[in-house]
Amino acid sequence: MSVTKRRLVRLIGNTGFYAEVDIVKLQRLSRELLSYIQINIGPHDDEYQIWKWVVPMCKAVLDCTIRLPVPFQDLPLNYPMREGLLPPDFQKIYAAFKIVACGMAVDILEKVVIDGATYAYADFEE
Repeated sequence: MSVTKRRLVRLIGNTGFYAEVDIVKLQRLSRELLSYIQINIGPHDDEYQIWKWVVPMCKAVLDCTIRLPVPFQDLPLNYPMREGLLPPDFQKIYAAFKIVACGMAVDILEKVVIDGATYAYADFEE
Protein backbone atom coordinates (compact mmCIF):
# COMPACT_ATOMS: atom_id res chain seq x y z
CA MET A 1 0.00 0.00 0.00
CA SER A 2 1.42 3.34 -0.97
CA VAL A 3 1.45 6.40 1.24
CA THR A 4 0.42 9.70 -0.31
CA LYS A 5 1.23 13.24 0.64
CA ARG A 6 -0.76 16.25 -0.53
CA ARG A 7 1.38 18.90 -2.21
CA LEU A 8 0.79 22.24 -3.85
CA VAL A 9 1.81 21.87 -7.51
CA ARG A 10 2.01 24.58 -10.17
CA LEU A 11 -0.37 24.24 -13.11
CA ILE A 12 0.79 24.90 -16.67
CA GLY A 13 -1.24 27.93 -17.76
CA ASN A 14 -4.93 27.11 -18.14
CA THR A 15 -4.29 23.60 -19.48
CA GLY A 16 -5.24 21.49 -16.48
CA PHE A 17 -1.81 19.86 -16.48
CA TYR A 18 0.66 19.90 -13.61
CA ALA A 19 4.17 21.26 -14.17
CA GLU A 20 5.59 18.22 -12.36
CA VAL A 21 4.60 14.58 -12.09
CA ASP A 22 4.36 12.03 -9.31
CA ILE A 23 7.57 10.16 -10.15
CA VAL A 24 7.03 7.46 -7.51
CA LYS A 25 3.62 6.61 -8.96
CA LEU A 26 4.93 6.85 -12.53
CA GLN A 27 7.77 4.43 -11.77
CA ARG A 28 5.31 2.00 -10.15
CA LEU A 29 3.04 2.19 -13.21
CA SER A 30 6.06 1.75 -15.50
CA ARG A 31 6.99 -1.49 -13.74
CA GLU A 32 3.39 -2.74 -13.99
CA LEU A 33 3.21 -1.80 -17.66
CA LEU A 34 6.55 -3.44 -18.51
CA SER A 35 5.51 -6.60 -16.69
CA TYR A 36 2.21 -6.73 -18.59
CA ILE A 37 3.94 -6.19 -21.94
CA GLN A 38 6.61 -8.83 -21.29
CA ILE A 39 4.00 -11.42 -20.30
CA ASN A 40 1.19 -10.64 -22.75
CA ILE A 41 2.59 -9.00 -25.88
CA GLY A 42 5.12 -10.82 -28.02
CA PRO A 43 7.87 -8.61 -29.43
CA HIS A 44 7.39 -10.20 -32.86
CA ASP A 45 3.59 -10.11 -32.79
CA ASP A 46 3.19 -6.44 -31.94
CA GLU A 47 0.85 -4.78 -34.42
CA TYR A 48 0.94 -1.37 -32.72
CA GLN A 49 4.70 -1.32 -31.99
CA ILE A 50 4.24 -1.28 -28.23
CA TRP A 51 7.74 -2.74 -27.79
CA LYS A 52 9.19 0.01 -29.97
CA TRP A 53 7.44 2.98 -28.33
CA VAL A 54 6.17 2.12 -24.85
CA VAL A 55 8.93 -0.16 -23.53
CA PRO A 56 11.73 2.43 -24.06
CA MET A 57 9.57 5.11 -22.46
CA CYS A 58 8.95 2.95 -19.38
CA LYS A 59 12.66 2.16 -19.13
CA ALA A 60 13.50 5.87 -19.41
CA VAL A 61 11.11 6.56 -16.53
CA LEU A 62 12.77 3.90 -14.40
CA ASP A 63 16.26 5.18 -15.32
CA CYS A 64 15.18 8.81 -14.67
CA THR A 65 16.35 9.80 -18.16
CA ILE A 66 13.04 11.09 -19.52
CA ARG A 67 12.01 14.74 -19.39
CA LEU A 68 8.77 15.08 -17.42
CA PRO A 69 6.01 15.89 -17.83
CA VAL A 70 5.77 14.45 -21.32
CA PRO A 71 3.52 16.58 -23.55
CA PHE A 72 0.29 14.61 -24.06
CA GLN A 73 0.55 14.81 -27.86
CA ASP A 74 4.05 13.24 -27.70
CA LEU A 75 2.82 10.07 -25.99
CA PRO A 76 2.59 7.08 -28.35
CA LEU A 77 -0.51 5.09 -29.31
CA ASN A 78 -3.01 7.95 -29.14
CA TYR A 79 -4.96 6.74 -32.19
CA PRO A 80 -5.24 3.05 -31.22
CA MET A 81 -6.15 4.08 -27.66
CA ARG A 82 -8.88 6.45 -28.85
CA GLU A 83 -10.30 3.83 -31.20
CA GLY A 84 -10.19 1.02 -28.61
CA LEU A 85 -7.89 -1.13 -30.75
CA LEU A 86 -5.52 -2.21 -27.99
CA PRO A 87 -6.06 -5.12 -25.57
CA PRO A 88 -8.40 -3.87 -22.80
CA ASP A 89 -6.06 -4.82 -19.93
CA PHE A 90 -3.14 -3.06 -21.61
CA GLN A 91 -5.27 -0.03 -22.38
CA LYS A 92 -6.31 0.29 -18.72
CA ILE A 93 -2.72 0.19 -17.41
CA TYR A 94 -1.39 2.39 -20.20
CA ALA A 95 -4.12 5.01 -19.66
CA ALA A 96 -3.09 5.36 -16.01
CA PHE A 97 0.56 5.64 -17.10
CA LYS A 98 -0.26 8.35 -19.66
CA ILE A 99 -2.25 10.43 -17.17
CA VAL A 100 0.66 10.54 -14.74
CA ALA A 101 3.41 10.89 -17.38
CA CYS A 102 1.88 14.02 -18.89
CA GLY A 103 0.92 15.51 -15.52
CA MET A 104 -2.79 15.55 -16.25
CA ALA A 105 -4.78 16.92 -13.33
CA VAL A 106 -7.69 14.51 -12.96
CA ASP A 107 -9.40 16.27 -10.05
CA ILE A 108 -8.64 19.88 -9.21
CA LEU A 109 -10.27 20.52 -5.88
CA GLU A 110 -8.97 23.98 -5.21
CA LYS A 111 -6.80 26.39 -7.19
CA VAL A 112 -4.41 28.73 -5.42
CA VAL A 113 -2.80 31.75 -7.08
CA ILE A 114 0.63 32.75 -5.79
CA ASP A 115 2.49 35.65 -7.43
CA GLY A 116 0.35 35.29 -10.54
CA ALA A 117 1.02 31.53 -10.96
CA THR A 118 -1.81 29.02 -10.51
CA TYR A 119 -1.33 26.00 -8.27
CA ALA A 120 -3.51 23.11 -7.21
CA TYR A 121 -3.26 20.46 -4.53
CA ALA A 122 -2.29 16.98 -5.68
CA ASP A 123 -1.64 13.72 -3.87
CA PHE A 124 1.84 12.30 -4.56
CA GLU A 125 2.97 8.81 -3.57
CA GLU A 126 5.96 8.52 -1.27
